[in-house]
Amino acid sequence: MDLDDPPIELTPSPMRVLVQTLTHLVPSDNLIANGLQRWYSYGDEFGYNNRVCFFLLDYGTAPNGNDEEVPIQCFTWDGEKFIPKPDLLQSEEIQAELKEVPFTPGPSDRGEIPPMRDIVRRRLRKAQFLSKRELDYMAEHQEDQEWLERKLKPRFWANFLEQMEKRAKERETEREEPKEGQEVDPAQEEENRAKAMGK
Repeated sequence: MDLDDPPIELTPSPMRVLVQTLTHLVPSDNLIANGLQRWYSYGDEFGYNNRVCFFLLDYGTAPNGNDEEVPIQCFTWDGEKFIPKPDLLQSEEIQAELKEVPFTPGPSDRGEIPPMRDIVRRRLRKAQFLSKRELDYMAEHQEDQEWLERKLKPRFWANFLEQMEKRAKERETEREEPKEGQEVDPAQEEENRAKAMGK
C-alpha cells in the first residue's frame, strides 16, 4: 500500500442482537437496567425475579433500507457471560415479535393514538376494567382478539373474556329494554330483571 493512496473507509456492518435472560440476572447498574422501571407494582413484570425477558440491540443502518438483510445474533445471558443461542430464531413467537420491531424505524408521530388493541392490552396488564367502547370495539374485531390472546398471559386473557361476556349480557339487556313511550309487558319486565340478576 502506497502512503499516497486515499485511506480505506470502513463502514460498520449492521447487526441485530437478541438477548434472552431472566429478570433477576439483569445487572442493576448498567444502561439497560437504568431504563427499566423496577417498582413492584401490579402488572410490572420486570419487578419480579425469574421472569424470562428479552433485549433487542440494533446497530448500524440496514443496506438499502432492507431490514431482511440485517443479520441477527442470538444469545442467552446467564448472569456472567453471553452464550450463543441461534435456535431462538426458530420460535414463531419470537419471529412475530421481531417483525413488529423494525430495524429501520419509521417516521415518528408523538401525537399518534396507539391502536385500540394496544390500549386494551395495556389496561388488562394493569388489571383495569375496559370501557364499553373498548369492549364493543374488540367484539367487532376478531383479528384483534386473536392478537390479544397471543400477547397476554392466561390470567389476563381470562379477565378479558370475563369482561367481554359481561358486556355481551349488558348489550342483550339493553336491546330488550323498552324504548321511551313503548308499552311494557309486566311478565317480560320481570324476566329481564331476573336475567340481569343472573337468575
